Amino acid sequence: MLNRDLKGYLCGFGAYAACLVPAMLPIFQPSIGMELAARLALAAGLASVLVALELLTGFEKRIGDAGASFTQGLLGIGVCGGLYALLAPAAEPQVVLMSLIWIAIGLNRLTPRQVLALSVLYMGVYLNAFSGVLLDASAPRHADALYVLLVSVVLNGFMDIRARDYRHSHHEKDELRDVAARQADELEEAKTRIHAITMQDLDTIALKYPFFKQELKRAKETADASGVAFSIGLMEIDHFAALQKQHADTVVKQFLREVVERASKVLGKLGLTDAEDGSYHPLGKVGDGLYGIILPRANLKGGLACARQLHSAIELQSIRTMAGALDLTLTIGVVEYHSGESVDELMETVGRALERARLHHMEELQATAKPKQDLPPVKAARDATDLRLLHYKEYDAPVH
Repeated sequence: MLNRDLKGYLCGFGAYAACLVPAMLPIFQPSIGMELAARLALAAGLASVLVALELLTGFEKRIGDAGASFTQGLLGIGVCGGLYALLAPAAEPQVVLMSLIWIAIGLNRLTPRQVLALSVLYMGVYLNAFSGVLLDASAPRHADALYVLLVSVVLNGFMDIRARDYRHSHHEKDELRDVAARQADELEEAKTRIHAITMQDLDTIALKYPFFKQELKRAKETADASGVAFSIGLMEIDHFAALQKQHADTVVKQFLREVVERASKVLGKLGLTDAEDGSYHPLGKVGDGLYGIILPRANLKGGLACARQLHSAIELQSIRTMAGALDLTLTIGVVEYHSGESVDELMETVGRALERARLHHMEELQATAKPKQDLPPVKAARDATDLRLLHYKEYDAPVH
């Protein structure tokens, strides 16, 4: 049970006591006596158990009875009003009037309809118990019964008004909660936008270089503390200077954004980090067409595998722009972090790795552009020894 529900539940015991104890005392004559009081107390105990079960099982939420207030009021009026009036040899109107306490206990959680239903139940119990007295002006308790009836009508009307006020207050409170929730969402979105504007390159989603170095420093500290390896790479877009000269700025910006977004998605699918909240930004802008890559939990072998994955990714082989599809090739240098290295030292090392990768790439291009040519076989001998080794048909070949 929640705190609020528990308070209302415990108040119920006080309400039973307030209704039944005066009926036992010699305040009213005749009193109900111990036997009848025990029977009423047993009925009150059973009613309390039913309310407790409704709260503990959560059934009250399914039937829309907040805190089981309506059920508690229904059973309370039934025991303290109906059962008392039925069993007592001479029921007192003042004792039945006290059963209105049950409406007052849950008033701030009851809907106006529920208050009206409990009021109708109470009035039905009261009129059933004292109809004869009310119709007989000569009856000894006629004045008391009539007075209590008038008080009951006034109290029920007052509680109905208060229930409507409480419902209006709850409605306003719910609206304020909704407004606060919307404002919190808007504030979170604003923070995200400010974060993106502050930390990320305006043309792409890559981190600005100072913040990339901060992330690199954080990765270094994590590696030093845990002993888990991580690698860093430098990714260069080949022939980027020529691309800038050939196309307009809008095309170049579109091209860069697509490259960074697609490369980030490829790296995100590799499962290098457990972060699922979007806090992992693998790429940082180091220069024009040059991006740093942070590869958590990857040693050199893993870093090279990540580089190969970027090279072979289909989505990174052709980028669609306003100027049409642009082919893309990358040169990537990768190094593994070694304990004790500073961030600047690590950047210098990966810079050298990129230079080696660039030279290797150039060698491959040259080899492709100028394929190796097989030399013709030797057709003649240079001396007498060679003459003995050559086949006789080769003797007539020109001497090289």
